[in-house]
Amino acid sequence: MNTTTMKKYRWFWPWQDEKEEAWLEEMSQTGWHLKSVQLPCVYFFDKGEPCRNIYRLDYMLMNKAKIQEYLQIFQDAGWEYIGEMSNWRYWRKLVVSGETSEIFTDNESKIKKYQRMLAVMAFFLFFLVFISMNMFMNRAWTEPDNLTVINATYLFALLIYAVIIPVYVVVVVKLLRRINQLKKKAI
Repeated sequence: MNTTTMKKYRWFWPWQDEKEEAWLEEMSQTGWHLKSVQLPCVYFFDKGEPCRNIYRLDYMLMNKAKIQEYLQIFQDAGWEYIGEMSNWRYWRKLVVSGETSEIFTDNESKIKKYQRMLAVMAFFLFFLVFISMNMFMNRAWTEPDNLTVINATYLFALLIYAVIIPVYVVVVVKLLRRINQLKKKAI
């Protein structure tokens, strides 16, 4: 068994990015430094000397033309790019006394990060509602020759309505609350 690398699975909700950052910092202080991330919520760590690394996450939809400029801005500020998981960008920086350890130094920037996330989640929520309603309204329900397809379609639409849509609603509401908390701090 290789004790110099570790793979961990851990789930965080989109509004829990600060909790995820704290967990990554704790891992670094025990000598496990984030090497890379991938879906679904898989973290790869390398064993090293314990140190105080700060991890920060940014949510950014990115086209290939702008990614280099985006990366360069953070790297010029001393941040090391770890990787990306589902539009989340992972950054690391060794804590140095007297230096800032934030990628967002004002509430407005943090609010914009959550608004970018909210836009994506709201789009998917609308899309899921549209698709599942379309399945329920489909005329195939009345065609007795197509019972297997009808049952599979109905079960899939039911799964979307009963499980996935409520999860997306909770995510959207939690993100709206997070944005409102940040707006109140700014006042």
